[in-house]
Amino acid sequence: MKRIIILMLTALMLFCGCTEIPEAEEAVATTATEPEPQPYPVTAEGLVFNSSPSSVGSLSPAVTEIIFELGFGDRLVCRSSYCDYPEEALAIPEAGSGANPDFDRITDLHPELLITQSPIANKDLNRLHEAGITVMQLPVADSLDSLYNMYITLSEIFSGSIEGSDLAENAVSGLKAAMASAKGSCESVLFIMNITSEGISAATGDTFAGDYVSHFGRNSASSGRSFFITSEELIEWDPQVIFLAHPLTADDIDTEIAEELSAFENEYVYVIDGSLLERPTTRLESITRSIAETVREATGGTSFEGGFAVIPEETENVSTVDEDNDSENVN
Repeated sequence: MKRIIILMLTALMLFCGCTEIPEAEEAVATTATEPEPQPYPVTAEGLVFNSSPSSVGSLSPAVTEIIFELGFGDRLVCRSSYCDYPEEALAIPEAGSGANPDFDRITDLHPELLITQSPIANKDLNRLHEAGITVMQLPVADSLDSLYNMYITLSEIFSGSIEGSDLAENAVSGLKAAMASAKGSCESVLFIMNITSEGISAATGDTFAGDYVSHFGRNSASSGRSFFITSEELIEWDPQVIFLAHPLTADDIDTEIAEELSAFENEYVYVIDGSLLERPTTRLESITRSIAETVREATGGTSFEGGFAVIPEETENVSTVDEDNDSENVN
């Protein structure tokens, strides 16, 4: 009897040893989950931001305007004396200018982050760093693309990398659309910014103003050359359209030169507010649409009556003038 029991146990053990585990009972391998993207840290201009700065100083009118536009004007604790837009900026304490900052004032107001577009001497940088103030120098926009990048940089610093990209795109989308609508407004264009004893100052293609006007037509002042052009060059280029930076008027162009230019003959000479090109922001959208509409209408065969068209800064209405008449860690 014992032998039968032993044989039965042995058979049972062999049976159990040969039984396969059903596939449904096999161990399921765990899948590694990727970490969710985080808004910080954000790297910008050699600095690493681990969080959004709670207080900021700006020594650049364009930067101040963009910070307000993005919705972070309440973070500003000091500004340049030239930061006068929007109107709310005037309530912020002044701290000198980009060229001549008031470091005593800046130190007293103690922004967590100071943004400038002008170089600061090493001794002054050291003083600010010792006071616990981080300094970031943003490059001056020399093209529309670099202006768009400035919006991205500031948006990501204040909102983080996740929301910052959308915030920047929403801010510049109108200007991008306006610039697209300006394409092909004329065959060639020249933007005259000033006329001095040294010559005629024109916006070359390697400047923001030069890049901007090149969207309306071929910029006659090519990149990589002097700002100043001669009368002979102006006559030789004979641009179809000429922009004059306010307060210049058609009367500021020598009569003998004007008589050689088809833009004067056809009255394709326009006075525009050049200050928006010196401190560019998306405020350019309105004037861009106005210029594009006016120039395209003119070069399409419609002539102006009574003088040279003037395109105001903040309106789409076109008026005329008589011919007589601007890596550290940050916690």
